[in-house]
Amino acid sequence: MMYTQLYQYLLQHKQLPVPGIGTFLLERKSAAIDFFNKKINPPSYAVALDPGSHLPGQHFFKWLATALGISDREAIFRFNDFAFDMKKQIGEGFVINWNGIGTLNKGLGGDVKLTPVATELVFEKSVAAEKVIREKAEHMVRVGEEEKTSMEMTEMLSQKEEKKSQWWIYALAVALLSLMFLGWYFSEQGVDISSAANRQQLVPQEAATGYQILP
Repeated sequence: MMYTQLYQYLLQHKQLPVPGIGTFLLERKSAAIDFFNKKINPPSYAVALDPGSHLPGQHFFKWLATALGISDREAIFRFNDFAFDMKKQIGEGFVINWNGIGTLNKGLGGDVKLTPVATELVFEKSVAAEKVIREKAEHMVRVGEEEKTSMEMTEMLSQKEEKKSQWWIYALAVALLSLMFLGWYFSEQGVDISSAANRQQLVPQEAATGYQILP
């Protein structure tokens, strides 16, 4: 039989038509990220059977003839006999176990039923996936009607924060100047309470009368 060679053809070309049975297909499943193990699993393939079938092309028989080491004509006869025998066995209720593909048996409606192998086919290796944090990666940021780079925005914000954080320096400078002025004033005028008061003497003025004596 030629189960092994036909399985190899399916792996290489992703489909294998068998007249009277259907077309075996390799259905591709996308790569998946495994967050827990920090890796990316490669695409995998599962075997499926499409009820529709067609006659293989000439390139298939050339490939099969090379794989079996026979002529193209003999490859055609042997493949047709293989397909006929498979259909006959399934029709009579036999279960065919095709290594790497699954089990074939007669379905309730008389069609061919495939139970694929549980293990999915993987042809590549997993790739390690580590999250890369680029602290200084530059990108564009929209500010109002303008666009600035992330570096420019960082500098602007840091300048604003720096100005806000330095307000106490100006307050301290004003307080120090005030203390220096008070120190100089009291050193010149003394620390007596009267030195801080108004030294001008108040002279009372005679109040004008509010009435007149008539003669």
